[in-house]
Amino acid sequence: MLRESQYILRQVNIALDLALCVGAFFVAHGIRTLLSVYVLAGSIKPSTMDYYVWLLPAAPLVIVLALGINGVYRSLRLRTRTLDLARSIAVACLEGMLVLFAIDSITGSLLRPEQTDRTSQAMMLILPVVCFIFILVKTHLVRRALTAARRRGLNYRNVILVGSGPPLEEFAGMMASHPIWGLKIEGIITDREEFQGEAFDAQAVPEASEGRPVLADLERAPEVLWSTPVDEVIFVPNAASLGRLRPLMEICEEMGVRMHLPLNFFAARIARPVVDRFEDVPVLSYWPTRDIGPSLLFKYAFDRVAAPVLLVLCSVVMIPVALAIKLTSKRGEPIFFGQTRCGLNGRLFTCWKFRTMRSGAEQEREHLEQLNEQQGPVFKIHDDPRVTRVGRLLRKFSIDELPQLWNVIRGEMSLVGPRPPLPGEVKQYDRWQRRRLSMKPGITCLWQVSGRNMLPFETWMKLDLQYIDNWSLLLDFKILLRTVYVVVTGYGAM
Repeated sequence: MLRESQYILRQVNIALDLALCVGAFFVAHGIRTLLSVYVLAGSIKPSTMDYYVWLLPAAPLVIVLALGINGVYRSLRLRTRTLDLARSIAVACLEGMLVLFAIDSITGSLLRPEQTDRTSQAMMLILPVVCFIFILVKTHLVRRALTAARRRGLNYRNVILVGSGPPLEEFAGMMASHPIWGLKIEGIITDREEFQGEAFDAQAVPEASEGRPVLADLERAPEVLWSTPVDEVIFVPNAASLGRLRPLMEICEEMGVRMHLPLNFFAARIARPVVDRFEDVPVLSYWPTRDIGPSLLFKYAFDRVAAPVLLVLCSVVMIPVALAIKLTSKRGEPIFFGQTRCGLNGRLFTCWKFRTMRSGAEQEREHLEQLNEQQGPVFKIHDDPRVTRVGRLLRKFSIDELPQLWNVIRGEMSLVGPRPPLPGEVKQYDRWQRRRLSMKPGITCLWQVSGRNMLPFETWMKLDLQYIDNWSLLLDFKILLRTVYVVVTGYGAM
């Protein structure tokens, strides 16, 4: 929307920010000189600009690039929250400072071999702060100037809204609260069924009472577009189907009038809307989970690299465990136990563990249901009579889970993630609980390091969803560290 104006505004902002960063260099140099002479004479050595003149071209380019990466120029166009912009500008300046420090550390001796002193660290700290202040003040002033210009009626674009009811009211209210967009509502074309054709009465349409002129119904809309100076048509249908609006869209296309169709008909609470394409067909996708990005890609790559290494390291434990199970088992009883579990989005796979129960234990479960100590579809009891003596020790320290490193190598599991449930448990899930399957299951998870089997089932679910909604590499690292403590102490084992 207003693509040309946005492009011009973005280029002007970039040019202003480059100029401001150049000005910030000289201001920061002056501040550093004052500090070294009057305020911190013993802590900051006096120096000339020659020691850090390389910052004059480098700092503006690095900081403006960081501003672009952090969406500052895009945010100026669409967002009105000053706090969001201030946060993005601060992050960009901080990142710029770190890049400048890295450049100085790596290339300092090559670019300035004749100098014995390093670039002034005080200057490199002061410069991003001054840049932040300058750019933040400039952004605020530009926004105020643009808003004032719009309110004086400068550079407006005439808009007609097609629709009715809450969608129209919501969109019109949003336009009114964003005068910086420069959109002026010329009138409304109603899609209300009771006011179509001969029944159309502009004064009787409810939207007319809001002070916005109702120009026509869908049948008379082409005449309005022909006779009214209009730059944009925005479709916010409430009563009419998209099929009924298609002829009017075709007319806008033929007449060269821009049209827009807001896709806010679904108020997502969790999912993130993403504009995508299937060949040449634009679609709006809702992602309730994270899409593949650098962090998630690193997580999966780390799983594939770390799992084989851990499998080799843990073999010093796994081999004696396998021998202990074999020596304490009857002839023909297996060492490993494979069980069908639900993985990512419900895909079935065989989850491997060291066998901790006697053979045929699954068939005995129905006779022990009355002893179940967990609510919900899961089955957990203390002192399970089916567990062997070796198995009880393995469960206490989670050693029975080590074969699942093979599942991680195969890509069926991750080191950290919600524990894979049984298909029978999933069938009993409430709808909100099934979202825990939207992330690849793991050997360890948040609820396992927060109390394990001492927690009720619903708390498991909430902790799993908390993990999915707040996932980060740092959170995975914390869970792995806490897992070491839980395993060593046997905390919460059943």
